[in-house]
Amino acid sequence: MAGRFYIRNRGKRVGPLTVDKLHLMAKRGRFGRHFEVSKDGKRWSRADEFPELFPDDGGADDDDFDDDDGDYEEEIDLNAPLVDDRSKPRARKKSGAASRSRRRTSRGTSDDPPPSRRGRTSRGSSDSDDNGSGRRSRNSADEAPRRKRPAKDDSPPGGGEGPKKKKKKKKKKKPQQNVFDNAVARPKKKKRGGLMGFLFGSAESSADEQPHLQKLLHVHDTLRDLDFSFDKLVLIGSGGEQIPVAEHAGSGDGPHLLGLLTIIAFQSKTTDLHLEPSAEGVDVRMRIDGTLVYLVEIPKDAINRLYGIVKVLCETKMGASQEVLEGSYSVVAPKRRSDYRVSFTPSVHGQKLAIRVLDADNAPQTLRQLGAPGSMIKTINSVMKQNAGMVLMCGPTGSGKTTTLYSMLRSVDFKSRNVMTLEDPVEYQIDGITQINIDSEHGKGFSDMLPALLRQDPDVLLVGEIRDAESAKIAMQATMTGHLVLSTVHAPDTLATLHRLLDLNADPNMVAAAMDLIMSQRLLRKLCLDCRARRRPNDEDKRRLGNNLRDAIYDPRGCKKCLGTGYSGRRAIFELLDVKKQVGDAIHGNPTIVDLRKSVKGKGFQSLRVNGYSLIGQGVTTFEEVDRVIGVE
Repeated sequence: MAGRFYIRNRGKRVGPLTVDKLHLMAKRGRFGRHFEVSKDGKRWSRADEFPELFPDDGGADDDDFDDDDGDYEEEIDLNAPLVDDRSKPRARKKSGAASRSRRRTSRGTSDDPPPSRRGRTSRGSSDSDDNGSGRRSRNSADEAPRRKRPAKDDSPPGGGEGPKKKKKKKKKKKPQQNVFDNAVARPKKKKRGGLMGFLFGSAESSADEQPHLQKLLHVHDTLRDLDFSFDKLVLIGSGGEQIPVAEHAGSGDGPHLLGLLTIIAFQSKTTDLHLEPSAEGVDVRMRIDGTLVYLVEIPKDAINRLYGIVKVLCETKMGASQEVLEGSYSVVAPKRRSDYRVSFTPSVHGQKLAIRVLDADNAPQTLRQLGAPGSMIKTINSVMKQNAGMVLMCGPTGSGKTTTLYSMLRSVDFKSRNVMTLEDPVEYQIDGITQINIDSEHGKGFSDMLPALLRQDPDVLLVGEIRDAESAKIAMQATMTGHLVLSTVHAPDTLATLHRLLDLNADPNMVAAAMDLIMSQRLLRKLCLDCRARRRPNDEDKRRLGNNLRDAIYDPRGCKKCLGTGYSGRRAIFELLDVKKQVGDAIHGNPTIVDLRKSVKGKGFQSLRVNGYSLIGQGVTTFEEVDRVIGVE
């Protein structure tokens, strides 16, 4: 037959192979009916369904074979001993013991002295030499080892040397060492069942047997180095239980796999993990710099162990595969802690898992680290020193609004001022301030909790989001009564935010009096400095850049350090509107968005697009990235 097949056993795969090759491998014991067979390398079936792959004089019963007795190599050795039949390895062991018994018997006879004495006997005896000279005897003894190496079929120089040559045939055991990979040094695999088997697998397995673990280890070695490795991580459940990853390192079970994904997320500054089930396995994608990047495909048996350990950490239902589940857990590393929000959602092929990474070490701590211009930082700091005022952040989800607000809060003196936050949920925990979670299911929404917080005598109040007219009115009233309020609004830019507040039937006079600053923000991916490509700007580039034009601009290329994306890291661009100075007079006339745009012209207002184009001229990002986050011009 001309067909070619792939074979797989215990995670190791070889092929394509012809039928004749498989017949020969079956005779040698390198291919058995417990293997998996595929014609295209994707869809696998048990080898019993392909009887044409086994010779008619077939061998022993495959059901008696225990695949835990040894590990297989990817390299095919046609001279390997038969491992599909357990009786033949025992026969080889018996024959080996019998040969050792024969050697001991032969050593005990007077006609065949031990090897340690044979050389001296032949050198000292004149009967072992044809001419009877002692010199000839020594030469014969020295030349005997040299004759053995080049040719195994050489006849022995003397009758007494025959058993000595037969004893040297120990090379037959080398294939057995290849089949049973370090069987003596490796402990016997330990079977597990029940809940432990579900969480940690039915048997311990090494990374060499699982391709997805090899891929993850390769990515881990390629990315930037950290001060610690994944075996230093400790998983902490929502109830306080701790699972050290070091106790499961190299096993391929749930904690080991979760630890590998966590350390890669640390290295690549991932913000979200997506585990998406398909018909064949589960695809793992990571949101790096705002874009999903494919990482690896994990088999479903391994992903079940990962899901099990995540559910144990989050204290959710183990068997609820058709329910929406939510929870949280933490990971502690040397001098580092990160929190994770978990969401399970049922899909056609199984549960989809989304993990939100809340890593404070990857988040910028100050406005300067965010890349804000010096003049903008000076304006914001002056407002943060006021006793009363209002600062709003706007932008889509994932644009870094909360991170920027926390950067503003860190400039406040917590010892002399009472700082409180109301969030849904609390993302970053800061010592010295009071942080409260929203619980809408029990009637504790923003509009319900804001009046309660105002009775706590706060100096600075951070409200997670203004969602309706009532919360907007309460926030502006708090500003008028002597509080500094920070909050966010979902709007595309600063002028649209101001227009949205007026659309919520807010009093224009109150908006003009309460509002100080409105800030819009986006996150742009930065070009990878190791692989970016330099080019000269064309006429269209010159038209769009204008005064920001430089001698050259750069395009993305892709390398191992940036996972082939061409980008590494992100940089924020800002749009700051000083309400009282730039549009204070226009608000009183209940203006439209067009009127607001006309009022800011010539007053030092810089839009998001202009800020993004300045970064293109500096070689930080590209036109495609600016158009992606802001929109096509």
